[in-house]
Amino acid sequence: MQAVLAELESVLAGLVERDLPGALVVACSDVETLYLAQVLARLDERSESDLFLTFTDAAPTAAALVDALADNLALQQANLAELLGPATALPALPALARDTSRPPADRLAALVHHLLDLLPAGDHRLVLAVVPSRLPADFSGELAGPLLRRPQHPRLRLVLRDDRARPDHFTSAEACPDEHVLAYSLDLAPADAVAAAVAAARDPERPAAARIQALMELAYLDLGHGRLADAAQKFSGCAEFHARAGNPALAALALAGVGDVQRARGDFVAARRTYESALLEAAATPAFPVTLQVVLALADTCLALAQHADAEAYYQLADLLAGKLLRPHTRADVQESLGVCRLARGAGDEAARAWEEAAELCRVIDYPQRLHSLLGRLAAHHEPRDRARQRTCLEEQAALAARLKEARSC
Repeated sequence: MQAVLAELESVLAGLVERDLPGALVVACSDVETLYLAQVLARLDERSESDLFLTFTDAAPTAAALVDALADNLALQQANLAELLGPATALPALPALARDTSRPPADRLAALVHHLLDLLPAGDHRLVLAVVPSRLPADFSGELAGPLLRRPQHPRLRLVLRDDRARPDHFTSAEACPDEHVLAYSLDLAPADAVAAAVAAARDPERPAAARIQALMELAYLDLGHGRLADAAQKFSGCAEFHARAGNPALAALALAGVGDVQRARGDFVAARRTYESALLEAAATPAFPVTLQVVLALADTCLALAQHADAEAYYQLADLLAGKLLRPHTRADVQESLGVCRLARGAGDEAARAWEEAAELCRVIDYPQRLHSLLGRLAAHHEPRDRARQRTCLEEQAALAARLKEARSC
């Protein structure tokens, strides 16, 4: 495995350091994306002049992925401006990057040009890696394919991910005669990947923070494979380490992992207490994405306990945070759950208003999966008293179902 990762690092270093612009498509599995990100992080540590930006967030669509990428950049710019002081003025993200009526590739290209404009003069390159841990179904057609067909800026090095099991733009890149477009297939055996994480966690030569990061990866693997006792032990150890190290945001994440284990066991009462402890940790930090993750878990847990008033309050907080972070897809998800809480406490009209707002948001941001679910709820709400509105909802839902079926068959 180390030989494979060393080869990957050599390929990436060659891409970054050569004088030509270029794009590299890496075909790998979801789990292997973690190792791709780690190799990029090592190259970033070694580079004193290049700007590395690696994005691994999962998203349901290419448009949502660009939304998340823009949110992340805006947050990084805000943090940098705060660090540098009020005299520092950083240009806002381009309006095109937020224009959901434009193709995702155009919006990402606008973000790339914005970042390139921020680079100082001289031998400085932008290394942008868009390697989501879970690929949207339209990633190749809406984002990767169009980006690979565009002329590359001399200072840009682009890294894109494809699914090794079902390659698409990787195959095109592999056959491309253009010397600027490269392809690499990363193939790590699952057992080797786990072994590498175990070795990293046990390596006394590694910094403690890096060992704990590896331990967190193993904890999530344990959770995913149902090894709940092992996962709980690892998450608890990580939470204790980060609390002692004075890192409340990561302590909150680890505590949330303990809560996830408790939920997997069906102990929702204990999970609620744990998530509340995690929220106290996260609330003391400016790490709003972590706070949002914890609040959502807490709201879902309260809903599972049929504590609808508490669940509604937490979903309202999640809606506020998602709005501040400019995450419209998360807002649509949350607003559907808000309606469920209101319906459960007998406020059907309030529930319908929440679902109508969420449905309109889904239409604006093109989120058909969530819109399909919302239309079903609205149709059920309108059934006894407004047959015309019910029929309108069902017709729109049927059209969406056909669209989603066609997308899955592509």
